[in-house]
Amino acid sequence: MEATRKILLVEDEPLVLQTTAALLAEGGYQVIAATGYAEALARLEAEPDAAVLVTDINLAGGGPDGVALAREAARRRPGLRIVIVSGAVRPLGGDYPGQAIFFTKPYAPGALLAIVADGAAFENVPEAQPSGRSVVTGA
Repeated sequence: MEATRKILLVEDEPLVLQTTAALLAEGGYQVIAATGYAEALARLEAEPDAAVLVTDINLAGGGPDGVALAREAARRRPGLRIVIVSGAVRPLGGDYPGQAIFFTKPYAPGALLAIVADGAAFENVPEAQPSGRSVVTGA
């Protein structure tokens, strides 16, 4: 793994945010946390070296959801790795950007780290095809 990669983690549930941030930090990542769409975009702009966006679909604030955030983040930062997570909603592949991976909750603690660390998982997602890729897991 590269030296201290930054991850933007977007989650509106405080306990899930804390737990996931701790997991990623233990995996050697610097975590930048946000709870909603606008906050996440502001942090993405403030942290140009953030390499990965991990976002839940349901976000705080009643604004756009994590899928909309993924699309906007991909538009602003075409090389950004994006992981969309949810245990409640499963978007269609065409709903999220081609470089994004959908990951189901709940997940085993090491599963998210493995997906985030596996650059090949993102490189195998065809960028020209807006279908994304799904990874279904179980805790």
